Amino acid sequence: MRVRFGDCVFDPEVRELWRGQRRVALSPKAFQLLALLIAHRPRPLPHAHLRDALWPDATVGYTSLARVVTEIRKAVGDPAARPAFVRTVSRYGYAFTGQAVAETGPAEGTATFLLVADDREFLLSEGETLLGRGPGCAVRLVGSGVSRVHAGVRIWEGRAVIEDRGSKNGTWVNGKRIDDPVELEEGDEVFVGTYRLVFRSSASLDSTRSAPSP
Repeated sequence: MRVRFGDCVFDPEVRELWRGQRRVALSPKAFQLLALLIAHRPRPLPHAHLRDALWPDATVGYTSLARVVTEIRKAVGDPAARPAFVRTVSRYGYAFTGQAVAETGPAEGTATFLLVADDREFLLSEGETLLGRGPGCAVRLVGSGVSRVHAGVRIWEGRAVIEDRGSKNGTWVNGKRIDDPVELEEGDEVFVGTYRLVFRSSASLDSTRSAPSP
């Protein structure tokens, strides 16, 4: 289940941390520590417990754990001098504090999103959907210039953001090659290689389909 705090969304199931519209990279240790602190919030966890969880087969000092905490704070924009989320409990451990709200999927009746091609439609699920020609992509596109994992579209809170995944030929939105994540809007034209897709909401698509013929 996703958890929102501040301008961040943490999803332990898909192993992602988003801050605003940007996915933030975390090391495996930092991801594990953040998941532990959030799961036990607001209860502090002792240093020994955290070190045993992160390094079960090794003996490490306090500085190793502190470095992982610093990485988390940098990722979520939480200054150590005035922490809003990761609190240091003197001579004991760390705790996740501040308001955090668990999120579920969209309510029934909420519009969903699709990528519409000339010959078919691809439903975009809550979370991230990968686009490419590889077997691990939910949107399989077998076309000229499409990489195995070409791009990803993330859906949350009624928003959709597309991001290129280091493809050879790039991902294009409305004629412009994107270098950073871009929020999609109704009717945006997306090119994955030479494959053309149009971003639509189910609500607008249903309205178009049900409109009477002239």
